[in-house]
Amino acid sequence: MSLNYEAEFFREGLLKTVIIKERNTGASYATIEFTIKNKLTDVDGKVITETGHTSFFSPKEFREFFGPIFKDMKERLDNDSSNSIQE
Repeated sequence: MSLNYEAEFFREGLLKTVIIKERNTGASYATIEFTIKNKLTDVDGKVITETGHTSFFSPKEFREFFGPIFKDMKERLDNDSSNSIQE
């Protein structure tokens, strides 16, 4: 299973980008790279701030850390509770 994924979310001038990349697959030191970027622009499109953060996890660490978060989000989305994701 490949964990390569990229998504962008935009709202009121703020662009959030989430990137997940699986690195060194098949090697004994496989890692998963998790990056989140934020870019805030004004109404004219001028960049106010642009930041980002990258973390590296072993596949086991990634599953243990993000697994419960993803599971909870999936349950909320599957239950179609429109307000539950904002809690």
